[in-house]
Amino acid sequence: MLIEGYKEISIAKAGILSLAGQKSWGAHFELTSDVRAIFPYINAMIAGARYHDQPAYIIFVFEGVHCTLYPKEVVAAPFNGRESANAFAQKLVDFLNDLHLRQNEIIPNYRKYRPVSAIEIFRLLPGNNCQDCGYLTCMAFAAALSRGKTTADHCPGFASPIYEYAVYPVYDNDGKLTQTVTIEKDPEKQKEMPDRALEVVETGSNNDENRDTKKTQALGQPPLTDREKQVLRLLSGGSTNNDISEMLRISPHTVKSHVIHIFNKLGVNDRTQAAVLAAKHDLI
Repeated sequence: MLIEGYKEISIAKAGILSLAGQKSWGAHFELTSDVRAIFPYINAMIAGARYHDQPAYIIFVFEGVHCTLYPKEVVAAPFNGRESANAFAQKLVDFLNDLHLRQNEIIPNYRKYRPVSAIEIFRLLPGNNCQDCGYLTCMAFAAALSRGKTTADHCPGFASPIYEYAVYPVYDNDGKLTQTVTIEKDPEKQKEMPDRALEVVETGSNNDENRDTKKTQALGQPPLTDREKQVLRLLSGGSTNNDISEMLRISPHTVKSHVIHIFNKLGVNDRTQAAVLAAKHDLI
C-alpha cells in the first residue's frame, strides 16, 4: 500500500457553484505519503488530466470533483460539507493505492502540460476570420485551442511547425516502462521518409506475412502483431478505444497499450497519421 490515509480535512467556501447555484465547499488535506511517482499513471488513466512540473502537481476530475494533487497535498471542490469531503478523500486514497498496485498493467503518460496563451496562438493564425475552423473569429479559435477544446489541424492556415518531438518508451527486461526518450524530428524530412523507406519493399516475398513484416521493418520498427493489425484496422475506421474494447472484448487499458505500440512501430503521433500510413502502404 502506498498511502496509509490522510490527515484531517480543512474546508472553506469555494468559488465553484453547486447544482443549486450556491457557493460550495472546497477541501484541503494532506496525504501520509509522497505520491508524485504515480502522477504519470493518473495522467494516463484520467482523460483531461493536466500534469505539471516545477512545481510537480496534477489537475484532474475524479468522481465529479475537481482535484489538484501535489506530492503530499490535495485541494479539491465542490462538496456539500465535511462529510462529503471525507468520503471523497477516502475514495481518492483508494484510487491512488489501486493505481500503485496496478502500475505494471498501465502505460504511464509522462507528457507534461505546457499552457500556451490565446494571444501566442493567435499569432500563428492567418487572422482572416475565415470560420473554416468552426469558430466565428481567429481569436475565438485561439482561445478554444489554448483550453484544449479544439486542435490545430482544424485551421487550414495554421503555421507549419519548425520542429516536432516524438516520445519513445524504454522498457526493462521484464517489459516494464522505465523512462521515455524525446527525440526531435524535422517535419519536412519526416513527410518524405515513409515513401523512401518503403521503396525496397516491392521486391520482397509474395507471402502476406513476410510482406507485412518487411513493410514495418522498412519503417525501422518491429512488425505489427495480429492483434495490433486488428486494432489499427478498427481505429482507421474511426472507432474509439471504447468501441475497440467492446468489439475485441479486451479492456480499454489493453486497447490503449496496443495503440501506443502501433504509434511507436509506425513512427506516428496520432490516429489520423496511423490511418493514413496504414492505408497508403496497405499495412492492414
